[in-house]
Amino acid sequence: MRELRAPKPEKLRVLLLAAASAGDLRVGQEQQRIRAAVQSATHRDLVELDLHSAATADVFLDALTRFRPHIVHFSGHSTQDLIAFEEGEDGFHESAIVSVGAFARAIAAVDDKPLLVLLNSCHSAAQTGKLIDTVPFAIGMSDTIGDVDAITYAARFYAAVADGQSVQAAHILSRAAIEMNGLRDRDLPTLTCAADVDPNAAKLVTPPPE
Repeated sequence: MRELRAPKPEKLRVLLLAAASAGDLRVGQEQQRIRAAVQSATHRDLVELDLHSAATADVFLDALTRFRPHIVHFSGHSTQDLIAFEEGEDGFHESAIVSVGAFARAIAAVDDKPLLVLLNSCHSAAQTGKLIDTVPFAIGMSDTIGDVDAITYAARFYAAVADGQSVQAAHILSRAAIEMNGLRDRDLPTLTCAADVDPNAAKLVTPPPE
């Protein structure tokens, strides 16, 4: 099995990127829910969040090299092969469309590659196959997912990770959270893994020995 970069005696760094130039998604609420979930978790002091509520491609690239995230999380619009970032100051309420190939190549270019990419956006599960050539784990949505379902999944996922659960356990718990909240899209979040990793054994947050 592949030897993963984390955990080390360092915080788990989570890069939270949100892009909803049309204002039709609750990306700010999602980031708040994730922050609250992590702050309430057992090992909250071992997780560091870097939040960007109107992320451009340049914000993403800068964060890859400066923040060196273990997890890259994107919330916004996507298709089976495209991701919509914000265009930036010169394009108010406009999107900058990036191919999944370009997104994956940017991640592959850095020395300290992320361990997991979570695309909390519609039809993004089709993109995960290209991502696991570089990262051990990728999560995407297999169809159009409702806002509340997506937020519920994300908040529970990071709570579980920060409680010391494995990647697989966090994923399954988060799908269960969708269902237990009376929502319909529990089957849409999809975890894809590289062939040489075990999601049941991979824990992204490990407390130091007492």
